[in-house]
Amino acid sequence: MDKQGIITKGVGGLYTVVADGRSYTCKARGLFRNKKDGKNATPLIGDNAIISITDEDKKIGTIYTIQARRNELIRPPVANIDQVIITVATAQPAFNAGLLDRFLVLIEYANIPALICVNKSDITKVDTGFSPYINAGYPLVYTSTVVGDGLDELKAHMAGKINVFAGPSGVGKSSIINALSPKLGLETGDLSAKLDRGKHTTRHSEIFQLSEDGGFCVDTPGFSSLEITHIPKNVLRSLFKEFEEYSHYCRFHDCLHYHERDCGVKEQVGQGVSATRYESYVKMLQL
Repeated sequence: MDKQGIITKGVGGLYTVVADGRSYTCKARGLFRNKKDGKNATPLIGDNAIISITDEDKKIGTIYTIQARRNELIRPPVANIDQVIITVATAQPAFNAGLLDRFLVLIEYANIPALICVNKSDITKVDTGFSPYINAGYPLVYTSTVVGDGLDELKAHMAGKINVFAGPSGVGKSSIINALSPKLGLETGDLSAKLDRGKHTTRHSEIFQLSEDGGFCVDTPGFSSLEITHIPKNVLRSLFKEFEEYSHYCRFHDCLHYHERDCGVKEQVGQGVSATRYESYVKMLQL
């Protein structure tokens, strides 16, 4: 018997697929798993899958079809998502603007809406570091799992959506999810004082339902580096969306906003275009 469901977890070649309200443990069909000629060669969390039930009592099945994806990310590996919540911290670990910019570029490249969650606002709340992102049009929420600030606002942004939590280790992604839905009890870890980085407490991606009206979220392994070299240079310029307003004033229609003369974007650096954001762009352009 065949069923359609969504992949909610994948560990060691075994996938959890929720179909008709039941969870099935599935393997990917050998021929499907070994395909080299398509982007669906490896199942991702969030994939809509057709499974063949091999044992209904033991809830065991086989994935033999992955339906077309609306979108996907490589790191974290997840598909068909409505919103990426990039989580950073005000401190512990220190805020890294360049890293946030890389997250945003990859998410813009995947054409997925992004929300910035600034956690640990009970430690310090410095608006100036994040104003360039607000000015660029990104929604931003300050949260604290210690005092409970911002959690209701964040939950409202997540309602009715499949949300991915992504961001560096140690910023409190699992702690936020636990605060939003305590019954989940996700593992969290203390920040390593020696490295000023978080321990990788999340070892695999998994979809959780926060509540009946709170939407779904994907907790993903934390990581601290992002590759963007696969993004063409002429596409990269469009991924800093605040550039668009001023690029119309560039002399050349293919302007990369770097060495060209009469560049409308460069003329706005320090004004309509954040100097730190432009610096991030140039660094990415030089890769």
